[in-house]
Amino acid sequence: MATYDALMDEHAKGMGWGEGPWLRSPSWDLFFLTLSGVLVVIPLLLFELMGRSAMFINLFVAGVIGGPHMYATFFRTALDPSFRRHHPLVMVISGIIPVLVICCAVWHFQLLITLFFFWASIHVLHQITYILECYDRKQPSGLLRWSKLIDYAVVFSCLFPLATYKFIHGSFYIGETLLLYPEILKTPLIFYAVTAFFLLALLLFVIKTAMEIRHGAVHYPKLVLILTTVTLALIITSYSGSQLEIAFQGFNTWHSFQYMALTWYILLLRQPHTPQPPGGPHPRNSNKVMAWLNETVEHKRFWHFFAPNLMLTALALVVIWAVVGTTGITFEQSYYIVVLSVLLIHYFHDHVLFTKFDHLRRA
Repeated sequence: MATYDALMDEHAKGMGWGEGPWLRSPSWDLFFLTLSGVLVVIPLLLFELMGRSAMFINLFVAGVIGGPHMYATFFRTALDPSFRRHHPLVMVISGIIPVLVICCAVWHFQLLITLFFFWASIHVLHQITYILECYDRKQPSGLLRWSKLIDYAVVFSCLFPLATYKFIHGSFYIGETLLLYPEILKTPLIFYAVTAFFLLALLLFVIKTAMEIRHGAVHYPKLVLILTTVTLALIITSYSGSQLEIAFQGFNTWHSFQYMALTWYILLLRQPHTPQPPGGPHPRNSNKVMAWLNETVEHKRFWHFFAPNLMLTALALVVIWAVVGTTGITFEQSYYIVVLSVLLIHYFHDHVLFTKFDHLRRA
């Protein structure tokens, strides 16, 4: 505790609300990363206004923000020669993912949807912890490892207590599909264990935060983001039946909005006139796509960047209808075959990108 107290005293230097180590600025961080959490209510409101149509909500969220955020990834991975050169195995595995999606959709659609939901929940929370780690690395001195572990524990466990309860009682659906859950784990003990872990992590987080406040060393940007994430996670998992899928689409809307803001800012930091950390990615490239991207970002033409991602999303919808017309499978199956073939690659690539902490740090 003496060591922790000394470290907190060191952190207290320059940790005021307006002077703390924000990723960009107080207004930018709060608007794009934290307060944008209010977006979670949009799918819920539209669900009631549009006749409680889950498919409409899925298409709306995917078309407006979910699809564009998914395709934006590939400007930093598949279309970037530097990424392909440094991660050849990632590219090989990426080519296998659509094959596995199609096979799973044909032979075990329920398994595909279950794997999708689990990976989606991990991916969303991984993005939050990525932001938290970037905040930590901008602080004037390092944090003790257990302090970070408490932050990560409370974030990664907040979605699962109520979700586990629904799994155990067989009430966790995505659309008309009941998610798989092993019979051997359908016991209240699992729910109690998961809930106990979350409550313990939350208690330790409260104690740690109280100590940081006492020393004047609380990192407000990170604290507000964690509290927002936990609160929204508890709210969305409190819904039941078909509304649970819609509530998760709300969480996905917030996540996608965050992601587009982070991606655009990272691309800005790659430009030569913008300070970046030593050893960061070189802003120029002979590749025509990357040259266009660099020019677009250099002149801060966000809508020029957003438009092709939106067009790719529209093209995906055409492909979905084409699959329905040529194979005779249901629209839902076609939707998930086409969307997950790309979305799961996006998840996979992001697990690599979310280790590139220097991309969000300035020299």
